[in-house]
Amino acid sequence: MHHLLKLKARAVFCLVMGYLAITAQAAQDIRIMAANLNGTTQSYQPFALRILQGLKPDVVCLQEFNYGGNAAADFRSMLDTCLGTNYVYYREPFNGSGDIPNGIISRFPILAAGSWADTVQSSPNRGFAWAQIGVPGTNALYVVSVHLLTSSAANRGAEAANLQALIQANFPTNAWVVVAGDFNTDSRTESPTMSTFASYLSDNPIPDDGYGNSFTSGGRNHPHDYVLPSFNFTNVETASVLPSHAFPNGLVFDSTVYTPLSDVTPVQATDSTNAQHMAVIKDFLIPGTAITNSPSTNPPVISIPPQSQTVSPGSNATLSVTASGAAPLAFQWYFNAAALAGATNSSVNFTPVALTNAGAYYLVVTNIVGGVTSAPAVLTVSNFAPVIIAGPQSQTLSAGATATFTVTAGGTGPLRYQWLLAGAPIAGASGTTYSLSNVQTNNSGSYAVVVTNVAGSVTSSVAILSVLSTNPTVIAQWNFNSVTPDNSTSTGSTAPSTGSGTASLLAGNAASFATGDTTLDPAGLTDNSGWNTTTYPVQGTGNKTRGVQFAVSTAGKQNILVSWSSQSSNTGSKYGRLQYTTNGTDYYDYPVAFTNGTSYTPKTNSLAAAGVNNNPSFAIRLVAEFEGTALGTANNNYVAAGATSTYGTAGTMRYDMVTIYGTSIIANTPPAAPILGAVVLGAGQLQFTVSGTSGSSYVVQATTNLVRASWVSLFTNAAPFTFKEVPVAGPAQKFYRAVTGQ
Repeated sequence: MHHLLKLKARAVFCLVMGYLAITAQAAQDIRIMAANLNGTTQSYQPFALRILQGLKPDVVCLQEFNYGGNAAADFRSMLDTCLGTNYVYYREPFNGSGDIPNGIISRFPILAAGSWADTVQSSPNRGFAWAQIGVPGTNALYVVSVHLLTSSAANRGAEAANLQALIQANFPTNAWVVVAGDFNTDSRTESPTMSTFASYLSDNPIPDDGYGNSFTSGGRNHPHDYVLPSFNFTNVETASVLPSHAFPNGLVFDSTVYTPLSDVTPVQATDSTNAQHMAVIKDFLIPGTAITNSPSTNPPVISIPPQSQTVSPGSNATLSVTASGAAPLAFQWYFNAAALAGATNSSVNFTPVALTNAGAYYLVVTNIVGGVTSAPAVLTVSNFAPVIIAGPQSQTLSAGATATFTVTAGGTGPLRYQWLLAGAPIAGASGTTYSLSNVQTNNSGSYAVVVTNVAGSVTSSVAILSVLSTNPTVIAQWNFNSVTPDNSTSTGSTAPSTGSGTASLLAGNAASFATGDTTLDPAGLTDNSGWNTTTYPVQGTGNKTRGVQFAVSTAGKQNILVSWSSQSSNTGSKYGRLQYTTNGTDYYDYPVAFTNGTSYTPKTNSLAAAGVNNNPSFAIRLVAEFEGTALGTANNNYVAAGATSTYGTAGTMRYDMVTIYGTSIIANTPPAAPILGAVVLGAGQLQFTVSGTSGSSYVVQATTNLVRASWVSLFTNAAPFTFKEVPVAGPAQKFYRAVTGQ
């Protein structure tokens, strides 16, 4: 017979047959903090102690753990002041002045502790400080405090691999593990650092400051600091709760933005400003029941792991495992190393499969005893829709030359190609390359290609072909070199080196002179300057507002062509846009954005069909642009030009050899106003004729709302000609007009 007692927290429940003994306790919330909070002195100051006192962590991983005279009495005073007399600590051995040891502070007993050598760097006391924490519950908690190098991502990756091997060799297989501290990473996806940690630790969910910013560096522009639990410990992760707010993902604490500060007394608003980094906290709700003398101590075991498979888009697929162990078992699927939302069963279904489902999946199975991770299974989705790898490029040619447009595309074959002129199919143009020999002005226009396969289609960006009737000449050029050579690239001039015009900065940009393009600029090496611009907008603001402007009169000139050479620094914007004006006030985007690398590359944009000929109010701008508007992606932020860098406002965009070309307008009778014939709809297309002065160039433009700035140039040709367009789904109304191209 079993006697059942109704319990409150911390009572004892016994099955009297001696089969099971359970001690019931209230669940414990444990707050773990990463805290590189010291200032420039590399010693913990009052502002750091106030943050510790206000956030009330249970376990703290500290970097540069120095205080007072670094005597035991000093650290005891530090803990008593900001946390409490019941807190204990471990600190790596201190050797002398300038040492910056790591350490761990805990409200719970430290059962064991030590320091592992970081073999990638030579400082004897900046190793990996570890401690076994005696938390309540049923499992051991091991915490490691780390401070990775700033020298390079490769060095940090080596440190991550070193630490992983040490943890696997020294900690119990099913232990709860947390690695926390200052990783000094440039991004959350930094390779190989974060990919190494992701194989056994979780960065999800990602904490932020309550306003969506997860960066922790002093300038709030890098994700330096982390609290990373092992997969089996994520099952008990819970919200970080302060008096006025709850943070489901944990909290990046910045006293300059957190409100109200009465939640975290005695923190002052400027405390985080004085600290090297922001504090990061995550909370874990430890189950309160300790199980002893139980036959159900079996950790989970995966007997049949998920199997890789290849499926077609639109079909159904299932990944599953067979697992055993002490019940209950908990499941969490991961997709490309990130937790898959809602995937908490022994199988995950795809109904139907989409191309975006392709990737690597694995499953973490946990119970009260421990956890196990399955081998990865790769889901391959065949029949990939086509994608443009390299699109056709705009070009400006003299009459009689050969124009060649080329596209490189990927996707499941066979791929089919159809080239378009002003949106209309070109008969017989169905290869990866389209060529026109002996081009004339009536071949000018917008070219693109549609690539299709069984899974879908994609249309390339537009390439503008401009055919010049005479050789272009330089209207104005800026080489930014000193007017009198002085053998220095750090001095220069913004006066045009050829022709006349003005160069100016936009909307708060600053600029200096630095090394120019030594290939294009005949000045060579010693006196070759470029215009180095900085002070760009903060992330996600001011799209296409800051940059440089060049004002040039095109009076008497036509077939306007703009060329320049540019580069960005690692943290400068990767994408930019040429804009132009015909009245000095309203600016229009060139159809295609330009891309900067970290070394100079030449760019050329033709404005032959843009209506800027013979215009004393002509000017251009070169401005930084979001990836979203530059490429049409969902990322409405600036992207850094450096492959592994993060965009920053101090990043630079540097320009050299900015040149405006044009051809002379031959004096003759101005062309007559264009006449548009009646619109004919049929056979899936719209068409009308454009007539005027025979042989004169006219531009067909369209808009949906008759706003002056919204007219878009579609097609340029010599009259008379027929304009055709294949209607596409869109607005209920569309307006067309023709304007002279002279």
